[in-house]
Formats: sequence, structure tokens, C-alpha cells
Amino acid sequence: MKFHLPACLVASAAFSFFPTVNADGIRGKESNQRRVLGRDQPATYLVQEIQYEHDESGRRLKLFEGRPERLDAVELDGGMIYTIVGKIPPGWAVSGQGVMLPAKAVIDDATATITLPNSNGNGGGGGARHLEGDADVPKAENAITEDQERNLAELRRQLAVVTGNKSVLAVRVIASDGQYGFTPDHLECKVFGSIGANTCGDNYNLKSAYSACSFGKLNIIKAANKTSLKTTVTNISNGVVTVTLPTTSIAQGDGTMRNAVTSALKSAFGVEANKLANHLMYCLPPNTMKGIAYAYVNSWNSVYSNQWCNYVSAQTHEIGHNLNLAHSGEGTAQYADQSGMMGYSYSQDDGPVMCFNAAKNYQLGWYSDKMKVVTPGAATNNCFAGDLYGTAFYGNAVAQTVGIKVNNSGSSTDYYIMYNAKTGIQSGTVEGGNQVMVVQAGGEGTAYAASTLLAKITTTTTGYTFPGLPNTKLYVDTNVSASYASIRIETNGVSCVPL
Repeated sequence: MKFHLPACLVASAAFSFFPTVNADGIRGKESNQRRVLGRDQPATYLVQEIQYEHDESGRRLKLFEGRPERLDAVELDGGMIYTIVGKIPPGWAVSGQGVMLPAKAVIDDATATITLPNSNGNGGGGGARHLEGDADVPKAENAITEDQERNLAELRRQLAVVTGNKSVLAVRVIASDGQYGFTPDHLECKVFGSIGANTCGDNYNLKSAYSACSFGKLNIIKAANKTSLKTTVTNISNGVVTVTLPTTSIAQGDGTMRNAVTSALKSAFGVEANKLANHLMYCLPPNTMKGIAYAYVNSWNSVYSNQWCNYVSAQTHEIGHNLNLAHSGEGTAQYADQSGMMGYSYSQDDGPVMCFNAAKNYQLGWYSDKMKVVTPGAATNNCFAGDLYGTAFYGNAVAQTVGIKVNNSGSSTDYYIMYNAKTGIQSGTVEGGNQVMVVQAGGEGTAYAASTLLAKITTTTTGYTFPGLPNTKLYVDTNVSASYASIRIETNGVSCVPL
């Protein structure tokens, strides 16, 4: 079995533009596909994280070495997404953030890219954050004003909605020289666990995974049926649609094909693609993209290479990015925390059965009534002593605590603890089964922020010391029960009365 490294693509923006050369659409001749923005226009900045194939050791396959894991992008009118070439202006820092796209930006439909003025990668004006490989520019150039920072702080606090019904439309793509290789029924079964109103024998899929992990608080539903106005696009039926692109080839790449799909959906149904469902999964023909999947953070679109559209770990991971979840890493590998779905993805139809790590659980808020916050040094809630249950037991009345945030009051980077009981919704966890897991993450636990696995603890009588909190220790005993671990968190050796 191979596992694979995810990457998320964040982008969304709407703006009008004024071509200074002829532009007859995505499928026009290349000479007619470059357009120039006539004046500044509002847009939305997005980030792209890209997932590549890795070997068993976690090393990226040589075929994909040196390729970027994150790109910057903007979304235009109609859901058209373009990768930014060169630098981005100062203050473009948060995915989903409204920005002003400058006049004279050059839009190239042939490559699905946009070049900002004075930001062509060879110096000049503009901002500080570059595409992968442009690390020669000092980070100090990315200075922003106090007002911008306050606005960004507020934006970071705005979470994607992670409860209620979320509609999904799975899109089969047929290009001029290749196609997604599975039937509509197969795709419907793999995403929703049913064909029409009937079950299909797939017990673990996007719908069932999010339902189980959220204890029914997030419900994935099929996009509403809709009649197509175009012969090249089928009707939307049971959450699936097929888009045929007779003049788009695999060689043109995933960016061009992605925008061609988005354009075709708008033409066929008379509304922007992102109005057809909360989330649209584009299943591309094999060899169209270099990675295996990507998604736009805090947005609506995810894109998959052929069979990866069928694998539940890739589905859950990429939709997780849409829901504003960042990666789960370990050591220097940003996807290597294999205790949950925001690490590597796996080439398995029905597994592994697992949800998310402690930091992601805190951010999602599904278990908020059974989450504790400990702030060492504070007047109250400065310690903990009690039983920490596995998240699989959240629904049990006896389980009063399933996660703990250890708040570092001097930093936005805090620590998150869970007992990774290998049962129920975590029965297939690949790493740290039946151990207490300690991860750290920024953003105060509410914003898009990567997490890092710091420790996997079975039992410790000498205590685990949190980095950044040298006087605070965690004591663990996992030998009491398979359902929970008995733990203590204390500062300066001061014991806590059990809760």
C-alpha cells in the first residue's frame, strides 16, 4: 500500500475584467487567451495545497521531487481559478480573504495563470510571499499595516460552517483524449455510499466518514437533481454529473481542464458552478495532473486524479481543506501525522477508518461540550486530573472529557491532547493507537493552521514537559482502561483535584 501527501489549494474571487485583446473563451486559440485587466477589481485570494504520491517511508516519489506543495491563486467571476505567477502583494495572507486585484494583471486561459503587474518573479514591486522555490526574497518585505492585521485576525476567526447539511456534486470528466475511468454509479457509491435510494455495499465513504466523525452533526448530501441545457453535460442525477470536453486535452493540464469544467457547468445549468452544491469534486482523467489531489482551503472545489476520487481518505482530506482544516504533520514532514485524515492519504477504497487529531477536533468543535481548556499559571482552570476518553466514546454519558487544549497564554501556538483509543471511529488509526497524543498548532485552535505531532505516550511517571511551558508536565497512565487514559496536567508540581 502506498500513501500519499495531500496539498490544499485555496482560492476564490469574483471580479469583472476588461480584455485589451480578443478573448473567445477557455477553448479558444492560445493567441486569443491572454487578457489584461483594465482597472482594479475586488477578488478573493486563495491558497493551493497539492498532494503527491509517496512511498512507504513517507518519501515523495522521485517523479514528483521538487514540485510545489502550495500555490497562490485567485478566483474570478464564475468560479474560474487562476494560479498566480510571481509575487503576491503585501497583506494577502489568509485564504478566502477579499483582495483588490490590480489593473494590468494579465490573465492567461491557456495556462490557467494570472500575472500581477510588477510581480513576475524577477523583482520589482508587489509583496513578499512567493511561489514554491522563490525563497530568496526576505520575509521582512511582507509588512502590513495594523489595520490590515486586525482585519486578518478577524478573518482567521471566521470558520467554515462544519455542521448541518453540506451538498456535494461529484463531476466525472471526459477529455478529448482520456477520461475518469469509472461509471456514474461507481462514483456515487464511493462518495455517498448509495446508488439512488439503495445502499451499494460501500460502508466507508465521504458521507459515512463525516457523519461518524461528527456524531451526526455534519451531513453530506447529494447535490439536487438538475436538467442540463447542453449535450456535452449530463443532467445532475443523485449527486453526480458527467462533463465532456471535446476540445480540452490531458496535455493542457489540470488548471486548464479544471476551468473548462467550471465553464461547462455554468453553460449547462445557467448558474455558476459553485452554486450547484457546497462542494464540487472534479474527477479528472489519469495523467492530467502531477499530484494525486488538491483542494481550495475554505472554498468549494477539490480536484482528483482518476481513482483518487474514489478513495475515502483523499475525499475526507480534501473536503477537510474546504472546511478550513490544515495539514497534520510530524517532525519535518508536514503530512506525517498518521493518526487522522489530514496527514497522508491512502490508496484504499474503505479505509483507514479514522477521523482527526486533537487540534483538528478542537477547531471543528463537534466535541466542544467535552473539551477542556487548561491555562497553566492562571487563577482558575490551571490544571487537570481525570480520565481522558477516546473520541469514539464521545456519545457515552460517562465520557466527560475527550480532548484538552493546554493554553500557552504567551503565544498563539498551543497544545492539544487526546487519547487515541483504537476503536470505533478511530479503529483504523495508522499511528499512535491506544496512546495519548500531544500535538501543537497555531491560530489559537480556531484558525487554519498546520499541526505537529509532538509525543505519543503510553505511560509516564516522570512526566512529559510541553515545549514553551517548561514548568508544566503531563502524566499519563493508559493501563487503566481500553476506553480512556488517566492523566494529570500540573505546573510547578502542584497537584489538581480530579474533575
